[in-house]
Amino acid sequence: MRVLVTGSSGRLGAVTVNHLRACGYQVTGIDIIPAETTGELIDILNKDAVLAVTQHIDVIIHTAAIHGKHYELNYPREAFIDVNIYGTLNLLNACIVNGVQKMLYTSTTSIYGDAMVNTSQAVWVDEELIIKPRDIYDITKQAAEQLCKDFFYREGLQTSVYRVGRFLPETDNLKLNHRLYRGLDERDGAEGLRLALGQTFSEFEIFNITSSSPFKKNELVQLKHDPAGLIKKHYPHAEAIYKSKGWEFPKSIDRVYVSDKAKRYFGYEPKFTFGYLLNNLEL
Repeated sequence: MRVLVTGSSGRLGAVTVNHLRACGYQVTGIDIIPAETTGELIDILNKDAVLAVTQHIDVIIHTAAIHGKHYELNYPREAFIDVNIYGTLNLLNACIVNGVQKMLYTSTTSIYGDAMVNTSQAVWVDEELIIKPRDIYDITKQAAEQLCKDFFYREGLQTSVYRVGRFLPETDNLKLNHRLYRGLDERDGAEGLRLALGQTFSEFEIFNITSSSPFKKNELVQLKHDPAGLIKKHYPHAEAIYKSKGWEFPKSIDRVYVSDKAKRYFGYEPKFTFGYLLNNLEL
């Protein structure tokens, strides 16, 4: 299978390129930033370049984007609209012109936005939660998701969406805390995308791709107000490790990302979870 990965110099894109190659796929990486995982420097806003590079490609994994971190850096709205919407549209159109079979679009769990705000309990974030975008980043990711949906039903293109969790650079303590309920290891993200490559869907589908969580729906109130008690319940050895490192448990957990749908549909099972990191201290 010939796979094109956009954003191949980024954190998720680079790991995905290397992972797919190790699994025997023929992979081309494109980005505007040079990297070992990037074969061609191509801006997805360049329609002609996109048309050329997508010839003889079977599947596109689209990770390129202007991200939430760029919103914090005060990037103009036009940059988000251009890359996240028009860049995605260029790729979708190229799929139709060149007979690309499918496109996997990596979106973001940030898109749930204000739906994750609840003062009384943590929010159970599965794909049934109605999204409430908060900013131009979320808005443009929502628009790109809808473009993919439009091409699925109107053009017959096998598009699907993967809302990935947070994988920003963090301190070891914060990284471990986030793996409890909202984070994602890029290696798990890459494996989730690999598993999805071989799937054909009868309807347009959206999946959360995040780290796993031990928490249950009946624990959401306690998670909001006393998460340390639940963490110690699920991981009795965690307290001693945290104390030895000088770390702190989160004082409140506001959400729980759920990837059960991806597990049901294509066997997604994250490996590099809170429990794995705690036991292996592979930080």
